[in-house]
Amino acid sequence: MTKEKKTNKTYRIACHGVTRENSGSGVGASYLILEELLKRGHQIDFFNHKGSVYPKNLLNYKNFNFFNTKRYPSSSFSKKLPPTLQKTTPIIDAILNPLTAWSIYQEVLAKHKQKSYELLFFSERYPLFNLEKVPTVAWCPSPPQTERYYNLQKLRKEIISINGILLYIKLLVLYGFKAIFVMPRIKENYQHTLICGSKWSKEKMVSYGFKPENIKALPYPVDTEIFNLDLPLINRKKDEIVLLWLGRSDPRKRLDLLLAAYELVLQERKDIKLKIFAQFRYAPKYKKLINHFPFPDRIEYQPYIERTQVPNLMAQCDALIQPSEGENFGSSVAEALCCGLPVIVGPTNGTKDYISASSFVFSEYTPKSLKETMLKAIEAIERDRQGLAMDARKTAEINFDVSRVVDRLEDIFDEATTSRKTDS
Repeated sequence: MTKEKKTNKTYRIACHGVTRENSGSGVGASYLILEELLKRGHQIDFFNHKGSVYPKNLLNYKNFNFFNTKRYPSSSFSKKLPPTLQKTTPIIDAILNPLTAWSIYQEVLAKHKQKSYELLFFSERYPLFNLEKVPTVAWCPSPPQTERYYNLQKLRKEIISINGILLYIKLLVLYGFKAIFVMPRIKENYQHTLICGSKWSKEKMVSYGFKPENIKALPYPVDTEIFNLDLPLINRKKDEIVLLWLGRSDPRKRLDLLLAAYELVLQERKDIKLKIFAQFRYAPKYKKLINHFPFPDRIEYQPYIERTQVPNLMAQCDALIQPSEGENFGSSVAEALCCGLPVIVGPTNGTKDYISASSFVFSEYTPKSLKETMLKAIEAIERDRQGLAMDARKTAEINFDVSRVVDRLEDIFDEATTSRKTDS
């Protein structure tokens, strides 16, 4: 029997953020959220620079408007620099961020005077500004300073050892500028409602200085129709267990840890294969970990896979491994569960809040701990692959279905607006 959905109030919403159809991570989740809100009748005016973000298919909804805002692009400036200095674009972006935010604020304020917005919503962004007497809700990316902490402090030795001191110095400069120009500022009367992807993220945001009562934890939604369970493919007979790594390979994603653990696994089991789909953005030398792996026939590496091919890829694998440190929410973990894959995650991966009972969490970021968990997962897969798949899918439908996530988001909207009326 279908549970009857209570009717929430619809709002006139001014929105700024990043969103992209058929994309992964928070950017893709943002699109699913906005589309579901539009289907429910909310009026959304979206503000951003058309050259950066333009969700044109949302314009098919009569209750959606897109307003092109001014941007101070670093790309046009950096192209005039010598080649050796063109890589400073991220730093220039950080410096220009306040100017871009001010420009967007002026556009939103002008429209607010005409339309009287009832809610200001930032999607995959921390709040850049506020409107007087209008509640602000922000679905935030990773907690502030996450990348800085893991890349400059905790994983310093690994980064320098694998990629060299030059990368470390570049990161030191970049995060220094971000701390000045990009990181959110917390005032004593900070009343914005912030949404993060997990309990782990909430704890980190509180330690940064945000009030715990202002923070809500919600998982990113997944299109559970696209990422679906393919039992015939899962139940096929095969000679080896296939493990999957999917996503970018920044240092804190811990590809080094996975390969060290996988080498230990292969010393006990030779019927295991690891598929790696990863791009090496600012740490290209991490790829040498794959190139120099002692069992090259047990690794299949590709730098990229089309988004539309990911569900089929997952159906051909038996488990997904995401050994990241400091993970707000791992979208590939959620997508894998939707496709019936058990997952293996670490203790600071916030997605562990939402994984199935038949998935696995290793206790320490050491090769030995991860290796033992991988072997445990492999044994469970061999015992009951279909049972694990059904459990994973059931968990995914409960946690990641778009309508369920937006049900909770609407409740947060209602709470924020009610609280603002009470305070005023």
